Amino acid sequence: MTAPATPLAASVESSNRQRVRRLAWVTLGVVVVTIVMGAVVRATHSGDGCGRSWPACDGTLVLPGTGDTAQLIEFSHRAISGGSLLMMAALAVAVFRTFAAPHPARRATLWSVALLIAEALIGAMIVLYGWVADDRSVARQVSVPLHLVNTFLLTGSMALTIWLISGREMPQPHAHPALARRLSALAAVLLIIAATGATTSLADTLFAAESLAEGLRQDFAAESEFIVRLRVLHPVLAITGGLLLAWFARSQLDEAERRGIPWPAWILMLGVAGQAALGFIHIALLTPLATALLHLTIAQVLWLALVFLALTLLEPQVGVESSREVAR
Repeated sequence: MTAPATPLAASVESSNRQRVRRLAWVTLGVVVVTIVMGAVVRATHSGDGCGRSWPACDGTLVLPGTGDTAQLIEFSHRAISGGSLLMMAALAVAVFRTFAAPHPARRATLWSVALLIAEALIGAMIVLYGWVADDRSVARQVSVPLHLVNTFLLTGSMALTIWLISGREMPQPHAHPALARRLSALAAVLLIIAATGATTSLADTLFAAESLAEGLRQDFAAESEFIVRLRVLHPVLAITGGLLLAWFARSQLDEAERRGIPWPAWILMLGVAGQAALGFIHIALLTPLATALLHLTIAQVLWLALVFLALTLLEPQVGVESSREVAR
């Protein structure tokens, strides 16, 4: 028979879990910064700044210091990516030390580690095969949206890890099959929007227009590259899908409030409106880097909000702790 934990031991355990939770949030933040920095690399044509070598930069693990801007940008991205890998490893160690088997946070952390490794390998493949800078190959046009979708799966897995670390229950989609299907459909819609957004961003980088009228002409010109003519697809999907996301969030707001975590629904409703407005501004200003990075960041926030809303709605009510750590 196991002796009950003393108040001191319980306090130490709670403190350890709080530290792991903070580390998980910080790691997620670093991963998002890494994702945004990757967009900077693409938009500034800096993907070949370190040559066709990985993870070394021109054969060295330190900045060669040639004074080349592209090299500095690419090296910075690799340094941040390396930092996120180290932080993820530290998080995995902390989770395994704090939570005994078979706690589901262990499995969620391993999924996050695997997806981050996949992210690094996709990035390595892009560099080693030269799908960077001004390359217009089909392989690059496929790898860019694939890369972004993997980042969404990665941050979604990290959100699940944070949820479980915070003392919440593993979601049970089989208990609410209709709701789970709607959430899965919305997640798929958001991933498709993200993928088409990545393709559109690549087209804007490779085939930059000098005016809004020229950009619109390119979108519908028969002689334009296929990836350019695909640009019109993204705003149509984004507006349609955004309205669906906002409507769903509004329809579930009362239930989310009843469960004590309403902020994901609010972020979805407000974020969709802000993202739509930013999208029009981005196009009108001829897709500058600043609005592109903000657009990508908000897309990640909307995705995380959808994941946390799904976790909230699919969490079993029996045995749920009264703590609202995630909400804070």
